[in-house]
Amino acid sequence: MEPKVISVEIFGQQLHLKSAADPAYTAQLAEYVDSQIRKVSRQSNDPIKVVLLASMNIANELHEERKKQEEADDMLSRRADSLLQRIERSF
Repeated sequence: MEPKVISVEIFGQQLHLKSAADPAYTAQLAEYVDSQIRKVSRQSNDPIKVVLLASMNIANELHEERKKQEEADDMLSRRADSLLQRIERSF
């Protein structure tokens, strides 16, 4: 897919992004980032601190989700191994 210029607004700033992603998906991401920045903007008037705090919150969410996914993958792997052992014992 050919990259397109997609315009989004985050925290009052108009951004023109060049992306091959679906514009609706890009808009959803921008809305999410905007909401995270607005949440932490109540804590500080310093724009750099606001963006850094929002970035830390988003990074924390990402790492928590990755950890949950790894745990789920490990559990599925253990269950699959257990099932394979049962099948092998039945022969």
